[in-house]
Amino acid sequence: MTRGITRREFIRIGVVGAAAAVLTGCLPPRAWVVLEPYVRPPEEQLAGVATWYASTCRQCPAGCGIVVRIMNGRALKIEGNPEHPLNRGKLCARGQAGVQLLYHPDRLSGPAQQTQRGTRQFKSLSWNDALNLLYSKLQAAGSATAVWGDSTMSGHLADIFARYTKAISAPAPIFFDLYTLFNGYSVLSKTNQQLFGSSALPIYDLAHADVVFSFGADFLSAALSQTRYGVEYGAFRSQPLGKRGFLVQLEPRMTITGAKADRWHAIKPGAEGLIAQAIASIIADQKLGSVERQTRAQTVAARVDVNSVAAASGLSVDDLTNLARIFAAADHPIAIPGAALNGQNNVAQAASAVQALNIIAGNIAQPGGMGMSASAPAGLIKPTPSSFADAQALVEQMRAGRIQALLVHGANPAFDLPDKIGFADAVKNVPFVVSFAPIVDETARYADLILPDRTYLESWGYDVVAPSFGQPIVSGQQPVVTPVFDARATADVMLTVARGIPAAARALPYADEVAFLKETVAALGSGAAGGAGADVLWARFQQHGGWWQSTIPAATPLQSKITAPITVSSTQFQGDEKEYPYFLHLFLSDLLSDGRGAKLPWLQGSPDPMTTIAWQTWVEMHPETAQKLGITSAQVEVGFQRGTLISDVVQVTSPFGAIEAPVYAHPGIRPDTIAIPIGQGHTDDGRYARDRGANALRLVGAQADATGSSLLWAGVRVKIARTGRQISLATFEFTPGVTRGFINAAFPGQ
Repeated sequence: MTRGITRREFIRIGVVGAAAAVLTGCLPPRAWVVLEPYVRPPEEQLAGVATWYASTCRQCPAGCGIVVRIMNGRALKIEGNPEHPLNRGKLCARGQAGVQLLYHPDRLSGPAQQTQRGTRQFKSLSWNDALNLLYSKLQAAGSATAVWGDSTMSGHLADIFARYTKAISAPAPIFFDLYTLFNGYSVLSKTNQQLFGSSALPIYDLAHADVVFSFGADFLSAALSQTRYGVEYGAFRSQPLGKRGFLVQLEPRMTITGAKADRWHAIKPGAEGLIAQAIASIIADQKLGSVERQTRAQTVAARVDVNSVAAASGLSVDDLTNLARIFAAADHPIAIPGAALNGQNNVAQAASAVQALNIIAGNIAQPGGMGMSASAPAGLIKPTPSSFADAQALVEQMRAGRIQALLVHGANPAFDLPDKIGFADAVKNVPFVVSFAPIVDETARYADLILPDRTYLESWGYDVVAPSFGQPIVSGQQPVVTPVFDARATADVMLTVARGIPAAARALPYADEVAFLKETVAALGSGAAGGAGADVLWARFQQHGGWWQSTIPAATPLQSKITAPITVSSTQFQGDEKEYPYFLHLFLSDLLSDGRGAKLPWLQGSPDPMTTIAWQTWVEMHPETAQKLGITSAQVEVGFQRGTLISDVVQVTSPFGAIEAPVYAHPGIRPDTIAIPIGQGHTDDGRYARDRGANALRLVGAQADATGSSLLWAGVRVKIARTGRQISLATFEFTPGVTRGFINAAFPGQ
């Protein structure tokens, strides 16, 4: 009969066993994973009765609180934590799909050594041998060690990596991934520093705003804090006394947010900053709004030729004037810069022009306005997303042979970076590469050693929430089940290795990660859950899913540092207009986000909210464009299914590369623009992601904007060519009154 294990024993064995001093030759901990059914369940478990544990979602950097339903030792369902002040019990589809990562069939069952990089020929190692190999290589590499992490890394692990690299005089870790690149975390931080003297991420109080101008910000999709903005949007649409907020969306391709807007403008790509500048100029010239707004507009607004902006944006002069009047007349207007701005050559100017509208509105740090995320509590770490220039610099260091050991955790640069950057070639010059991926991804294929980390449902940690909407929040993470495989916490791995390196041992004098975390949590002091003493605070931290203050502190006053009008230059596009006649518009998939969701079949199989396509990459174009190019599509009968859509496969070519994908005709996009979702095109990352669709980053070069903050992924032109092949689109539904009408408009007679 199997001996039952209490939760207290599980915690003790999990963290102490994982931190065993293998450098002295200790054996790895015994296999103690217990799957259902229990012969003798843990003390808090009753057969058939669910237990819920609070933790933190790691499917994106937002840091939403979750509760996980456990039955007979297995995680069955993830929901939002109703106590958590960020998401308030709500959770997006990506967060709910996290349980599939825990039980993914392609998870590594233990450490693995690759005999030759890129072959996927792995040799299993014991943890004893694996950690001794890691120790010997890191000791030899010394200060020529680099850490590449991602934005979802737990704060305690980021802290451990930072202390380790500082102790051995190595470069500080970089935290770079496609999600934060597309959403412009680095850009927004630099812009806010210049405008307001604060590098914190901006927050927008939609709940108390009456007018919102979104410049390509798809805040209801894979954005900075999708779930919280969904909550904010609900309050925005249902304000007291029956008041309903007014939303204006300006973008070249209709997003989920655009579909919800009261007014949607299909603007030319790259025109967002020019439009914001023109609105500010019109407010100043025509003296719209209050005297205070007119005065502020006179300070920040540059004089522009509105007719030229109209021609460059696709809007009429009347449209621009009407938008300026709406914004100036509103009580609490907000302007939000979106993701598309972050991939343009004038990104800093464009983002500043949009934020300047908030300065004109006088809503900075005011209800219904723009504010800044609260600072992290003392002693806690939030991985700060690195700029594109930081990632480029590390790749160049690798190429030059100055990096002897590369540690990769969470990030997948082999997939996230365009081919032109040359990560695959640069990593060949790194003698020792370690991946902590639980599933072999594109970057892990270049690793010599894989030390699979536990998934976030099996791990300890914390996350300093940012954007935090004015309230300091620390989301707590704890194991909700026993580890499914023989994986170990990366934090314990690094603490173990550090013991053998004197400088690192002095910087990290902790027995295990739980001891490190307890010390961190104890420094927070009493929060909304109350309590005193380290043990009580630790218990409350786990019970409630984190720490936050009982009351929201008053907003920190912010003063605009703008002393001269903000000017925006025209967006420059890569590729000759005659050879490459169409603008390329890339966007993060609502479900797969930057591609990390592609490994989960629930997300792959869920229909895209705008097209209902699943499991595929598609090329979205206007029906008029499809008709002009002779691209055909037809509705056919397949068995009992009505309306299967068969579409032409086209080749999309840019100055940097080419991909192939089927066409989806949609009227919610400009005729001069081609849109492709990011997220598919994996060559690895598990059976559900591998060899499915195309990676649209193959169409992007390696050029950065003037500040080095962002990659110019939104400044590319493409051309389209038919391949002569047709395939069926995996559409969830084919509504005769909607989709069929679109296709009939593009393909008469079909």
